[in-house]
Amino acid sequence: MPLLAFTRKPVVTIQPEATILGAARRMMEHCVGALVISDSSGEVAHGIVTDRDLLYMISEGLDPKTATVGCFVQPELYTVRVGDSITDATDAMRKYGVRRLPILDAADRLVGLVSLDDLLALLGRELGDVAGVLSEELEHERRIEKLRAQVGGGVGQ
Repeated sequence: MPLLAFTRKPVVTIQPEATILGAARRMMEHCVGALVISDSSGEVAHGIVTDRDLLYMISEGLDPKTATVGCFVQPELYTVRVGDSITDATDAMRKYGVRRLPILDAADRLVGLVSLDDLLALLGRELGDVAGVLSEELEHERRIEKLRAQVGGGVGQ
């Protein structure tokens, strides 16, 4: 299943010349903790700015009304591809120490953003499904034990 199927929110972008204040407002408008810094088309990713990055910039004395998010673009942007697996995404997050990865298509266009939260939500659903299977199995075993008791001590004796 493609990584896009596991993302819970659409990717939200911002241009490098946007201010820190503008980025904070955009995050609030879209209820997200990160923006992909992109070109005006929104298809070419240059970096990511997170809510923590904004706090760091402000705490370092940058004026949120004039400082831009473009000053925070790192030289290397870690990404995953549409066809990559969940394992590929988690391996990249672990390797690079990041919580979010832009998802690129075959033409290097930005098509999504997968976050650690997305993967944790998926894992939670999967664990819930496994717990459901175990619960059903335990109930099945109880029914068999009840039948054994009714039959007189055991089936197959």
